[in-house]
Amino acid sequence: MYDDSSYDDASDGLLSLATRVAGLAGGPVTIEDDASELITYSPGQENSDDARVATILSRRVPDRYRTLLRTEHLDERLAGSSGPFYADLRGAGILPRAIMPIRAGDTAIGSIWAIVPSSPSPEQRAALEESAALLAPLLARQAERRLAADARRAAAVRALLRGGDEAVETARELSLGPGPLAVVAVRPLPSAPAAAPGPYDSLGDGPYDTPYEGPYEGPCVGPGGPPGDPLRRALADLDRRLSAFRPGGLSAEVDGVGYAVVPAGDEQRLLRAVGEPPGTVAGVGRTVPGPGRLGRSRADADLVVRLLTRLGAAERTAHIRDVQLDALLMRTVDLAVEAGHDPLGALAELEDYDRRRGTALLDSVDRYLAAGEDARLAARQLHVHPNTLRYRLRRAQEITGLDLSDPAAAFDIRLRLRLRALRLP
Repeated sequence: MYDDSSYDDASDGLLSLATRVAGLAGGPVTIEDDASELITYSPGQENSDDARVATILSRRVPDRYRTLLRTEHLDERLAGSSGPFYADLRGAGILPRAIMPIRAGDTAIGSIWAIVPSSPSPEQRAALEESAALLAPLLARQAERRLAADARRAAAVRALLRGGDEAVETARELSLGPGPLAVVAVRPLPSAPAAAPGPYDSLGDGPYDTPYEGPYEGPCVGPGGPPGDPLRRALADLDRRLSAFRPGGLSAEVDGVGYAVVPAGDEQRLLRAVGEPPGTVAGVGRTVPGPGRLGRSRADADLVVRLLTRLGAAERTAHIRDVQLDALLMRTVDLAVEAGHDPLGALAELEDYDRRRGTALLDSVDRYLAAGEDARLAARQLHVHPNTLRYRLRRAQEITGLDLSDPAAAFDIRLRLRLRALRLP
């Protein structure tokens, strides 16, 4: 067994350990934590490949390798293994690896990845097992520090989001500056399942040993969260984008939503920087002049996220100014439901009729009005004969008592049809 007294979890100690492990394993080594953020690696690029080089340069595994490794079920093998195993990925252009889980008891806290030409020998297996045993307490201490840093960061973000004097004081401690500022909120879509914790999921946004400690003047400080958590992945991706936009922000998970407080100026540039992270929706609140008013920007961002989630539309990112009307309508729907009213009014009868009879009267009315009351155009879009559409419209008017030829009634129907879309989960 190794004598662990010569190693610690500082960067120099970890580098020395990685170098020794590489010598014993017979190939270049990377060591990752449970979220697959790069902790350290052995020097030298001999017998290396693009996956290793790209991981070292970005301090994380590039996105293009994630799907491949999930397809190869390496995440499942890591989760279920206590010893090293061999993965031959040459068919995908990646050199073979000997992979060794690092565990603290029954909990996976990291992994060793060694490039080897063939299945590891008994001596190599023993070297990897002993290395993992030595690394386990070091990674556990780092995980504890990360959790503590995450808790401090979440407390700071929570204080900023409340606005008022507390936010002003917190911003001063963080050297965040007086403004302008904006809040960005992100939330995974309900249809986006959490991936199992795997070797290339939940990537962070930079070096592991950069915890939040008081005043911060670097890029957006990334979130914590359990490995494989889609919210953590979304926040990590958002951090990278926002850091390129303007450094100096802060992000964390608060009450199940990811938030970033960002120095802002050009709102269009900010919106482009947020982008459209896959599997999530993102809302950008108004730009406020200082931290004391961040509560308003947070309320905007929350409203946008709720709206986009409810609509389930192709658009996954929006600024409050671009969806303000729909956001107000959504709040109208909420108030109507709370008061026991159906926001559809008379159209609720038509919706119920369609549900019981298997007809499509309400959708036909919707398509007819959207086509500018052009029956032939609407019929083509519905793939029915114009006479069939006209019959459906007459039946809809008989059931609801609404006259589609009356401009006021048509406007009322259009508004309630929009409310119908905003009522959907």
